[in-house]
Amino acid sequence: MEKKLLDQRIFEDCLSHYTKSDGHTKFWPDLALKYNFKDGEDIRDKFKKERKRRGIPSRDQRKDNVDVRQSPRIFICDIETLPGVGFYFKTFQTNISIDQIIQDTCMLGWAGKFLNEPKMYSDIMTSDEAKKRDTKRITKSIWDILSTCDIVVGHNFQSFDRPYINGEFLKHGMSPLKYIVLDTLLTCRQNFKFDSNKLAYVNRKLKIRQKQENEGFPLWAKCHFGEQEALDTMKNYNEGDISSTEDLFFEIRPYIRNFNIALYNELSEPQCPVCGSTNLLNEGSYFTSAGRWQSIRCQDCKSLSRAKENLLTKEKKKSLLINS
Repeated sequence: MEKKLLDQRIFEDCLSHYTKSDGHTKFWPDLALKYNFKDGEDIRDKFKKERKRRGIPSRDQRKDNVDVRQSPRIFICDIETLPGVGFYFKTFQTNISIDQIIQDTCMLGWAGKFLNEPKMYSDIMTSDEAKKRDTKRITKSIWDILSTCDIVVGHNFQSFDRPYINGEFLKHGMSPLKYIVLDTLLTCRQNFKFDSNKLAYVNRKLKIRQKQENEGFPLWAKCHFGEQEALDTMKNYNEGDISSTEDLFFEIRPYIRNFNIALYNELSEPQCPVCGSTNLLNEGSYFTSAGRWQSIRCQDCKSLSRAKENLLTKEKKKSLLINS
């Protein structure tokens, strides 16, 4: 897997200047000085390679394909929750029955950003909302942004975040939303053998952006009591998880399956289903029990896909036996 060439923070700064530059390149020497690169050409070259690796079209490509190249709205998302409160008789091997519950767990806040865009979105309970466990306002704000998304990326999003979010939608009478979930935790479990699949551990092993540290459970307890400083800290912590998840997504993206960028635009030329690039090369054959297919390697994100046309002749297909 090709490693990314720029830190996420540096890449986002470069992308912001690049997008707004309208063709001029005067900003590269300043960015090189700011981030301690050799010169403007050095950081410009690394940015270009990283941009292509992420499947982001150049300015000219965006202008040429303004009517036909539409990308799905991919949102990296993570929520934070408040712990439940209940009665108990012992601290070990304890089961809490439903009549011992004083306060349910609930969503405390959320954060997210659209892929390859620098703006961060987030919301968290106010002090009064946290004390009352009033989730209506933050549920509306996350509904508003998720309703604009085609794909949502998150670490353990499918099993944890999404059920919590759906439960809040149901509780507050909000309509359900449909979007594709790309869960980086599931991708790690299915494809790799890390000693732990927690975000902090995997990112440390891959030497990419780490999760922010916090004081642990005391921070959640302070949020429960509505302490404003703790709520502000939790919001920053939540936003930090988004940047870490985005970095991980780009590292493991070639292994993610069951989505196709090409479905979201009208281009007729072959595109990488993972990043949308048209920079593809044939790479041998892929065999299934039903036939032989052309294997194709994306030269930008390095993912491997296959064509839909079966390369076997009709005669060969008829001659195949089934090993039952």
